[in-house]
Amino acid sequence: MSHRLTTLAVAGCALLWPAVGLAEGAAAEGSAVPRAGEPAPQGVLTKAPVLEQFVEAVRPPGAETQTAEVILLLTVAVDGSVGDVQVQSGTGGPLDQAAVDAARRFRFTPAEVDGKPAPVQLVYRYAFTLETQAQTVAAPVDAARPVGVLKGTIVERGTRKPLPGIAVKLLEPAIEVYTDAEGRFEIPEVPAGKVVVRIDDASYYTIEDRESVEAGQATDVKYYLEKATATDELVVVGRRVKKDVARQTLTLTEIRKIPGASGDALKVVQNLPGVARAPFGGGQLIVRGSNPGDSAAVINRHIVPLVYHFGGLRSVFASSLLESIDFYPGNFGAEYGRFSGGIVDVKVRRPKTDRLHGLAEADFFDAGFVLEGPVLENGAFALAARRSYIDFLLPLFLPDDANIDFTVAPRYYDYQALYDWKKGRHQIKLYFFGSDDELKFLLDQPVEADPGLRGTFRNETSFYRGYLNWIYRVTDDITHDFSLAVGQNYLFFQGAQSFYFDNDVMVVTARDDLEIEFSKTLKLRTGVDFEGFFGHIEITAPQPPKEGGDQGNGTPLSTMPLIQANRDFDFINPALWFEIQSRPTESLLVVPGVRLDYDHKLRDFSINPRLNARWQLVEGTTLKGGVGGYMQRPQPDESDPDFGNPDIDLEHSVHTSAGVEQKLPGEWTLDASLFYKHLYEQATLSDAQRSQSPNALQTGDSRDGGDSKSGVPYENQGKGRVYGLELLVRKELTDRFFGWLSYTLSRSERQDGPGESWRLFDFDQTHILSMLGNYALSSTWDLGFRWRFVSGNPESRFYGCTYDSDTDTCAGKRAGGVNAERVPAFHQLDLRVERKWVFDLWLLTAYLEIQNAYNRANPEGYTYNYLWTERKIISSLPILPSFGLRGEF
Repeated sequence: MSHRLTTLAVAGCALLWPAVGLAEGAAAEGSAVPRAGEPAPQGVLTKAPVLEQFVEAVRPPGAETQTAEVILLLTVAVDGSVGDVQVQSGTGGPLDQAAVDAARRFRFTPAEVDGKPAPVQLVYRYAFTLETQAQTVAAPVDAARPVGVLKGTIVERGTRKPLPGIAVKLLEPAIEVYTDAEGRFEIPEVPAGKVVVRIDDASYYTIEDRESVEAGQATDVKYYLEKATATDELVVVGRRVKKDVARQTLTLTEIRKIPGASGDALKVVQNLPGVARAPFGGGQLIVRGSNPGDSAAVINRHIVPLVYHFGGLRSVFASSLLESIDFYPGNFGAEYGRFSGGIVDVKVRRPKTDRLHGLAEADFFDAGFVLEGPVLENGAFALAARRSYIDFLLPLFLPDDANIDFTVAPRYYDYQALYDWKKGRHQIKLYFFGSDDELKFLLDQPVEADPGLRGTFRNETSFYRGYLNWIYRVTDDITHDFSLAVGQNYLFFQGAQSFYFDNDVMVVTARDDLEIEFSKTLKLRTGVDFEGFFGHIEITAPQPPKEGGDQGNGTPLSTMPLIQANRDFDFINPALWFEIQSRPTESLLVVPGVRLDYDHKLRDFSINPRLNARWQLVEGTTLKGGVGGYMQRPQPDESDPDFGNPDIDLEHSVHTSAGVEQKLPGEWTLDASLFYKHLYEQATLSDAQRSQSPNALQTGDSRDGGDSKSGVPYENQGKGRVYGLELLVRKELTDRFFGWLSYTLSRSERQDGPGESWRLFDFDQTHILSMLGNYALSSTWDLGFRWRFVSGNPESRFYGCTYDSDTDTCAGKRAGGVNAERVPAFHQLDLRVERKWVFDLWLLTAYLEIQNAYNRANPEGYTYNYLWTERKIISSLPILPSFGLRGEF
């Protein structure tokens, strides 16, 4: 009796840094993740680990004659030792523990990423058999018999990725060898003639082929192995210390398979805790009870004006070029500022360097391509573009009697060009990317409650950025990171005969960061963060609607007084930030920081200290908490000399949160957080402005008058409070299934001025529940679902109106308090099925996605008749099937 080790399964490497799963290092917290200051893997795998020291498992009593195979997930540290060992599948009996105990004593040669040792995870198959150890040398043969050489390469079918650690066997004579890190193998002294080659690996479909070996010559072959399992076996872990209280990170594999997102990376963020659902599934980021304008999306930490085309149809950057998406619903570190809601940090990956890769995809809305590969010495490039064809299809489906005539139907496109050069301690990134949206239509009949809204409407939105990033590792302990982005934002709107908006802005953002690692337990990070906006605006429009206000919700928009402006402007906002990562003990990480912001336009200065901490109570259990100050400038119109108050000040908030992260059996994790956000010095309509409105925001309480200045539209007199619970239960991306349950219980309230009662925020959603999952039926079939339940948004009730004979309009009268009612709840089921075809040189994937599968008429709000005496529900989109294709090579 004997037991032997089967093939080392390092068949694939999928770089998912900065995180594996929810956040960096979550896959093996407490053992595999580098501590603060440890070397961090970056780039791509350049050397696979090789087993140097194998330890035989000790069979427990009663299992001496048992045969079994135990699949283990090993975390191999930087020095090649084995840390965490988890059973992915096994017998459920004592042999599982025997295999774990033996594997903990294995030793590997260190894996390397970009030529440097790095921690990795790999799947290892430990087989207990009764077979005799496979021979690696053939039985003696006639010495005079001629021999030749059989050599070759094994790559993954479809991706052409070299496969290391794969066993190649000759059946007669019995010879077995393994592929190296480049997927190559060589068998010397093979008897000339026909030989049978067998490649039998648990992760791939078996290949058995007959080859001819000629005497005195080398026969070179190439085999394409098709994947039989649903996931890759080797992943790089670590890269950055997990230091934030509520950061969640998504990987591209998950993003592509989540129903309702059509493979779009940024749309998946809407399924995470703390994110409210935007009306009609639009692209607004409503995070922890904050206004949509209080949250931001950044690409490589540089702000972009929008992340979605036309209200959330598609994000403006190719998902396949993204490394990861970090979502911070609150308590983010000092390196981020100017926003008091949440941050979505989109990180662009380095283009692939092994060979030329391409991708083309098309679905119901648009089509696009990605091309990437090595260029020149030490360089890599990527090109991508996408264009919608809604403008071609919509006229075919629009009824002849529709009250709308599209001159230019919704049309969008985006583009990206990347160059990444890396050598030694230097890395230079050059990007150019942008987006363009256009819509023009004729409204034949006016809106019933606002006869002035008719005629031609035209909207154009575009931006582009040129981006430069230089990363210089001065020493092993000091890293300098400089980045600069320069580009244009453009927004144009014309409609309702008199509304006009033309805004052309040159944008300059720059960051210069320094990281110094003093020891394994102390690291300093600091930097300068600058943004400047230099542009021209020409506008004719009424006062913009505000959260909680009656404009557009009772007062016909076309009857409001028009304000005109035509001038140049600039906003200059420098900032300085500091952060220390300190580890007083092995299990405690404390991250104090401070951010100093100056707003040149408002002549206002803000100092915001912040503190986050993480304490690993026991292995698998981490407590976390944070508190910090945040600021943001009021909306541009609120500080404008014509539309607002040029003497208004910055808005402020304090974020507080505490929570726990718990590893559960079977690759499940739990992340729970309590949060409280206090908003103060918020820009709200002044008392003088409210008194001019027929639906002034009175809530029944007497007002003390405050200290409002007569005629000033806005003042810093508002307050807010947001509190709640966020829960995420997640199955990590392993084996066949991944998914999560996300639940947010929250309440968001505002006080618009001194002496007023608290009221509900416009986008307050008490319950937000998302359940989603994806199951791989095989290596080629996937099924997925998503079900959501969301409380309806608060709504003010109107009944009756005040007639204006000059404009022939009625201004609705509010019946009750502000946001005293709610729209009925939203719930929806989305389904997705995906099929993949694997060819030798390329992959083809097709998917069918059905949004709102049971065709519920989800309410989004109300519309009133002319007299404001009757209302009816505005429903969201009905059942919407979508079909897509993606080809890759």
